Amino acid sequence: TNDIFSLLHPKKFRRLTVGAGANFVLSVPHGAVNFAVLEFVRSKISQLIPSANERLGPGLDFVSSCISTICCSVVSTPQMMISDNIMAGNYPNLVAATKGLYRECGIGGFYSGWFPGLAGKIPSYALTWTLFQQLKEIHRCTFKRTAKDIENSIMGCMASATTVCIMIPLDTIKTRLVTQVSGSTVDAYKGIVDCAFRIYREEGMLTFYRGLAPRLISVVPMIGIQFGVYEFMKKVMRERDISKDISPKMKKEEVDSNGSEESFEGATIVAVVSKSQTFPNCKNKQQHKKGKVTMVVN
Repeated sequence: TNDIFSLLHPKKFRRLTVGAGANFVLSVPHGAVNFAVLEFVRSKISQLIPSANERLGPGLDFVSSCISTICCSVVSTPQMMISDNIMAGNYPNLVAATKGLYRECGIGGFYSGWFPGLAGKIPSYALTWTLFQQLKEIHRCTFKRTAKDIENSIMGCMASATTVCIMIPLDTIKTRLVTQVSGSTVDAYKGIVDCAFRIYREEGMLTFYRGLAPRLISVVPMIGIQFGVYEFMKKVMRERDISKDISPKMKKEEVDSNGSEESFEGATIVAVVSKSQTFPNCKNKQQHKKGKVTMVVN
């Protein structure tokens, strides 16, 4: 905690923004691919299994997110390698990190942390998305309405906070693996299992949760904003699609209505009513535009 507050000092505040540029540049394609694949997979599964939402329930959300995360790893793994190495102080900025990783290991250098990164992201992203969808369903059943934008953001924060607390040990292992100096054989971790055992044996169990506070501070508001904006934009696009579908129908109905009015002119309508029925301001014979209305009273 003292380390976090010390970073708020003006001279050290810049340390909080290290890696922000790389994350910003690479998060745009990652987020776009993630949600596009997520919706596409859900749609296809629903088409293949009409009752998928009822039969699979949360499993559908979990599977969709897993597939989406695997597809997004093409973008997210280089992002993770670059940003983690910048934050660890191995490189000063995005350009230097990109050149350094490519010079040392080639294209494979951007994917050297692919498996540990994916092993951490699949359960983390899938669990966050599944919890968010279940919170939305609970909200809908409780309040009998869809959630507002701010409520979606709050539920996104709740889902991400729960996931971070569960997944922080694996995230610690992933960070240790991707930030160790490439090519170094001194005390290098041999893999996920070796890293986990060594951290536990050499540093203790609490080491896995050492980064919990900064992780919550960074991830919770980010996911809350992300899910809130996502639901808002989805609502906007649905309303746009509905308006596009309705407009041609309205025009067609208007044309049909105009045609009906034109055909009404010159027509003769005969209405048969009983004596007991009264029609205010209505005469036996009444002219309406060019047509003639004839009232026949029984």
